[in-house]
Amino acid sequence: MRALSALPLDDDIIDRILTFCPTFSTLQAVILVCKDFHRVFESHPKSITRAVAYNVVGPALPSALRVVRYPYPDKDEAADMDALTLANACPEEHGANVLTAAEKERLRDLAQTIQSFENIYSLTNKDRTSKTSVLTQDESFRFRNAAYRIMLYCNIFPGNRYTIQEIEDMDDETLQKIHQQRTAVLNVYDNDEVLELHSVAKFMRSTLEEVMTEEAQANPSTAADIMLSLGPDGVVQVWQDRDIYDVQSNHDIEEMFQDDDENKLFVNYFSLPLENIWTKRNMKPPKNDEPVSKYILDEVIGANDTCSQCATPGGLKLLTEANWDRMHIWPHQLLMNRLKANTMVTFPYSTMMNGVLGTEKQGPWITGLFALREAGGEWDGWEQDKSYCQACLLKFLEDHTWRWFLQEQLKSGWTAPENCWYGYNCNTQTHNTRHAQTKNHLCVPTRGHA
Repeated sequence: MRALSALPLDDDIIDRILTFCPTFSTLQAVILVCKDFHRVFESHPKSITRAVAYNVVGPALPSALRVVRYPYPDKDEAADMDALTLANACPEEHGANVLTAAEKERLRDLAQTIQSFENIYSLTNKDRTSKTSVLTQDESFRFRNAAYRIMLYCNIFPGNRYTIQEIEDMDDETLQKIHQQRTAVLNVYDNDEVLELHSVAKFMRSTLEEVMTEEAQANPSTAADIMLSLGPDGVVQVWQDRDIYDVQSNHDIEEMFQDDDENKLFVNYFSLPLENIWTKRNMKPPKNDEPVSKYILDEVIGANDTCSQCATPGGLKLLTEANWDRMHIWPHQLLMNRLKANTMVTFPYSTMMNGVLGTEKQGPWITGLFALREAGGEWDGWEQDKSYCQACLLKFLEDHTWRWFLQEQLKSGWTAPENCWYGYNCNTQTHNTRHAQTKNHLCVPTRGHA
């Protein structure tokens, strides 16, 4: 029935309106608009709140809510807890219930993290042309459900629980109990869910290892195991920062990286409990060479695409405007020919490029180079919305970076001296300082090699 109020709306319509609020703050604002909205909300607080929570988090709400509500044990409590007790505490709830203000805020923050996490996954495994997720509803549910469950696991077994000395002194019985607890926590999910979790954990590891090169870590494999304990949030931060050092500091785990040897508590952080589950259930384990998209995605967009210039197969590895900010580029790679050895060029150039390469400016900078193409020239037809293999794109960048650098130098007030006849191919610029100073080599050669 229609309520006796100033609004010409039935209560069930108002209820429906409230369930469409996209955020908790929107819901709060709406119920303060008038008494009728507030009254209807007070009549059905659980169902309306859960509907809005679903809008914020998505269908993976039960697994997200468990992350928020789980009674995480401290170090001493965890040492005494039975594995099954740890695994079955605070099970996922699928019914309507009232959320506290703190839980709403936490769910909102988690949803933002998982959205960023899914965007990374989509770009690297679903569609290389979109920085925001294009996962289908089913794919997104599988991914997010696994991501929240991984987050829970990492919160139960955090990387900063023990000091490195405590780990080194840990006896086999204690270590075995922790492995049993980890296995039990993951063993509550069914076969398909465990396989989905395996795929997302594999994606996390591949993302971390891409950043943690041999130069960055003495033992990158062990480092990846330790970094996995930071969960999706850690992966997002590493992706955004393009290194692991600030992330280590923020999570207070720097100490774990001081030893080059394998850390016995973290080695096979996910793979060991999963292997225990495969064995316990007599399941055929996933193959090592399976793509991380298996068990999550129904379709990969552009998996068989080739380079638009040389037709080299590349699929998701091809470079587009959406992903070329992730290219690993060294400044010297982009200087044309013998400019690489001209110190009058390399010093200011390197200083300028340090603020571009490996930062959030790299992608837009590459986009800007396409505006420097000469109509009807060698690069006519090269467009920023096409796909390129790394070799082709590097050639394009090399022939346009010096042009960009020349423009930037002129903008800063530099007056270019007379052009050298041999331009960027000049050999004299590499060993004759006076010639390098008095001639401009940021130009196209008009004669043969000097």
